[in-house]
Amino acid sequence: MALVPTSNACRRRKPAEVNAIVPSFTVNRPRAPLGSAVEVTYSCNVEPSAKKLAKDYQALVHFLDSHGVMLFDDDHRPTPPTTAWEPGKTYTYTLTKFIPIYPYVGEAEVRMGLYKDRERVALKAEDAGMQEYKVGKIELLPQTENIFLVYKEGWHNPESRPDNPGLEVTWTKKDALVSFKNPKKDVIVYLEADTNYKAFDAPPVLTLAVAGKTGLVLPIDSSEVFLKKIRVRAADLGSEEWVDRSSPSSRA
Repeated sequence: MALVPTSNACRRRKPAEVNAIVPSFTVNRPRAPLGSAVEVTYSCNVEPSAKKLAKDYQALVHFLDSHGVMLFDDDHRPTPPTTAWEPGKTYTYTLTKFIPIYPYVGEAEVRMGLYKDRERVALKAEDAGMQEYKVGKIELLPQTENIFLVYKEGWHNPESRPDNPGLEVTWTKKDALVSFKNPKKDVIVYLEADTNYKAFDAPPVLTLAVAGKTGLVLPIDSSEVFLKKIRVRAADLGSEEWVDRSSPSSRA
């Protein structure tokens, strides 16, 4: 029996050339309850030796459980676009992320990357595989650790968004009231909402009041989702155990 040697039937794929771009991640609340909002700061240090990117890549951001299973993502377009990045500069921006409600609490690993369609960029960081790079961790706490909301009059039943089943939305009627337990300290009220702008005869105006005091008056000029943050001082929350927040018709 003669054995005929074959040539390189299985070749090892050549490692992708690393571009000297260092991604990083920080969050204002390293321990955050499910359903709460966090401010995430993303940064990419484009070292002097880095090659300029010729395409506008998406930022990949994955949050994984202790078994490496992805819980949720925060993929987005970097600011500014990657074609504007220059060697020797660092690009940093902050986004608000609402943590979805999942049946998981504990430490979550955060991975970042850059991609366009099926193409990914090899970055200068610890590769966890598939050119996803370990950049940090966040501890997810039970939803009970968050400020509990009680929806009173003026609300329809909650529903899931078709494009994101993990995100729950609730339509309001013309006027709506929600209460939360008074934390007795300064707070930030996050309002993410949209409405059917074309359904109104005149441009709608959103009025948000906390503890009986108007905190926001916002004319709405489109059907796009918007995010507003209203800072409320502890003194304005009063001394009652529960605080009322009211708003007119929209979807929050």
